[in-house]
Amino acid sequence: MYSMLDSTTADIYIGGDAGVSDDNYGRYIGSFKGFAHGVRGTVYAVDENTLFVREFFYDGIGPTAYFWAGKSSRISPDGFTIPYPEDYPAVEPPPLQTHNNSNIILRLPGGKRIKDIKWLSVWCRRFTVNFGEVFIPITLDPPKPRILPEFKRYAHSLRSGNISILDARTFYIPNLHYDGLGPDAYFFVGNGSEPSPYGVKVPNEVGSLEPLKGYQGEDIEIQLPRSLTMHSIDWLAVWCVQYTHNFGHVNVPDDLDVPPALGQTKLTVSSRVNGGGGRSSGRPTIVGPSKKPRRHQSWSPPQPPPPWIFGSYAQTGREVFSPVQQYYNDYTYHIL
Repeated sequence: MYSMLDSTTADIYIGGDAGVSDDNYGRYIGSFKGFAHGVRGTVYAVDENTLFVREFFYDGIGPTAYFWAGKSSRISPDGFTIPYPEDYPAVEPPPLQTHNNSNIILRLPGGKRIKDIKWLSVWCRRFTVNFGEVFIPITLDPPKPRILPEFKRYAHSLRSGNISILDARTFYIPNLHYDGLGPDAYFFVGNGSEPSPYGVKVPNEVGSLEPLKGYQGEDIEIQLPRSLTMHSIDWLAVWCVQYTHNFGHVNVPDDLDVPPALGQTKLTVSSRVNGGGGRSSGRPTIVGPSKKPRRHQSWSPPQPPPPWIFGSYAQTGREVFSPVQQYYNDYTYHIL
């Protein structure tokens, strides 16, 4: 599990040997070797079908340049175009425009996989010229989604199929059933071996933080708030805040090697609007005291606190906080 310091450090670290994992960007492949038009950038494998090019530069002057991939031993016309942007109105994808340190997600077309190609190039189709290239390591093993068990079945007819972690922020919950009768139920995440009141609400499949309505076998996707990832939580639950009741949960393992959350996973919104409401701001909704206590007030956290909430104590007596508990402290327990 990441500490908050680890996550900050990962934001500014790039590099290492080919095949080394960077949880922010995916599996490191290499940097473009540029030959013309200033081509440069660092390439990562996000998952088995998706590449991420970080800080891509191209002057845009080439007449018909495209991202180009193939499986020959050398860069050649024997390859295929990787469209960018992925959604385009014309029959043919547009040539690359000027890019100045752009971050680009490339999805291989036609169900192709990274293991089926040997290189990525910025290629001029009109003049068959290679503007820049990067080769895919033979041993590359991209991150993959992780399949978890189904929700434990404790109350309100909650059940599901096996839950998947699609990327570092996205859960896929198939065949979800819940009777909708809980008065104050939410998707909820936190730390520890079992769910507790000290956690963070997660928006539903349409981005609402209203109490959950019923589900009758829907397949849904939900995303963690932007300040959290799968590496900073231990469980996902359907939790009643009002009565501090766990309707069912699934544990999130520590040994995850899932795709990073770079925006490549688009939520599939069903026609049933669950809970109405507006979109989430992406900031965690913390459950606990909502107002900052004044100095003259007599106030203390709920007693007795669950032992795991406050982490383990070092010999100096200093408390060690988990990421979710640290958010809880930062937003709700600051003394004026």
